Amino acid sequence: MTIPRNDFPKTLIVDLSMLYGGSTSRVLSLIARLPSDKVALATLASSVITEQARRLHLPVHIIGKNKIDFRIIFNLTRLIHNENFQILDTQNIQSKFWASLVTQHTKTALVSTIHSWYANSEQGKTYIKGKLYTALEFATNRHLMQYITVSQKDYRSLCNSGISEKDINLIYNAVDIQPNNISGNSRWLRQKYDIPSDSVICVAVGRLVPVKGYDVLVEAIRLIGQDVPNLYCLVIGDGPLKQDLLHQIHIAGLQTRVHLLGYLERSAVLEVLKSSDIFVMPSRYEGTPIAL
Repeated sequence: MTIPRNDFPKTLIVDLSMLYGGSTSRVLSLIARLPSDKVALATLASSVITEQARRLHLPVHIIGKNKIDFRIIFNLTRLIHNENFQILDTQNIQSKFWASLVTQHTKTALVSTIHSWYANSEQGKTYIKGKLYTALEFATNRHLMQYITVSQKDYRSLCNSGISEKDINLIYNAVDIQPNNISGNSRWLRQKYDIPSDSVICVAVGRLVPVKGYDVLVEAIRLIGQDVPNLYCLVIGDGPLKQDLLHQIHIAGLQTRVHLLGYLERSAVLEVLKSSDIFVMPSRYEGTPIAL
């Protein structure tokens, strides 16, 4: 079904994340496919999603320097009034917290997009941070119009938490990839990262956070490497666990076998993936994984 342009609500997608993740890909792809005069992005200064949105020439507005910048309330309110936005679609709990405060004195409708339900992830079950996020999610529901979630499991979890089915939309993640247009090959990849020509290369892509399970991946490489000495691993992504993983790699003696490549542009990620032998996803929990 195609919504007539005049009936399309003017929507502001609020994403205050600093690092690139699956939700970032989803947001950028969504905005790129919607009318430029009907959808825009609200982000933080110097965040990765801000840089990517500008590179793709998408409409983006800076509303703060960091997630605890109290000017977000003023900037977001002014932006809504100046641009006449009708819907605020929040992509994480920090975004929803600020947006919920703003919707109390504006006429915008609040939507919360859940990419993974906090209580389902390892973080939600064992960390105070996860429990806090779950509590904050419900505490900011006073003016909520709709939930959007990306997986059946999270849909059921929301229902089991007391959210009515009529207030939840399940919209799976999707990707648009044309393999024939992706450059790169195995020889190029091995030369770029100084890896032997007879190596077997596995690649993982994602944020360096506990739920993604990269500590398990490093241990797996250590164990498998005893029988497969030509196995190498490239990890694409950045995050707070980088130093911990580097320490684990050093202790395991895998400095030449496991390479943390950091954040790469999407085109570069696809080149590495196409040129490798194996894709690996050690994640402890996913919604609908875009990387996969």
